[in-house]
Amino acid sequence: MLEHGTFSVVLEGNLLSITLLGTFNDIATLSACQQIEAKVESLNGQAFAILVNCIGYEGSTPDAHKISNQYLLWLNKINCIALASIYSQNIYADIVKNEQAALFELKNRQEFNDLQEAKLWLLSQL
Repeated sequence: MLEHGTFSVVLEGNLLSITLLGTFNDIATLSACQQIEAKVESLNGQAFAILVNCIGYEGSTPDAHKISNQYLLWLNKINCIALASIYSQNIYADIVKNEQAALFELKNRQEFNDLQEAKLWLLSQL
């Protein structure tokens, strides 16, 4: 099976920026999560914030949601102090919330429709 979904994972200082494009299967999701884990581990326990840009996101398979939910459970246990998600439409945010219960365990998270607002909020949390 081939990887479906395109992503980028960039760490700048203590801000981890993740961009998701297209529809994701389990292979692409696992690859993205492994890159996220490597970036987080490079922080050696320092506090960090996450910006998830889902403006080009179109959904995920059930298996992909299971994988990302497992990684969210891991993020809940480490030093992630804030998470901002940006969606082009509220329906995508609703789908993610329905499929990833661990998202609700993140204490300091917000959803946005504007990239600049999300960045400003995250910077205020760091």
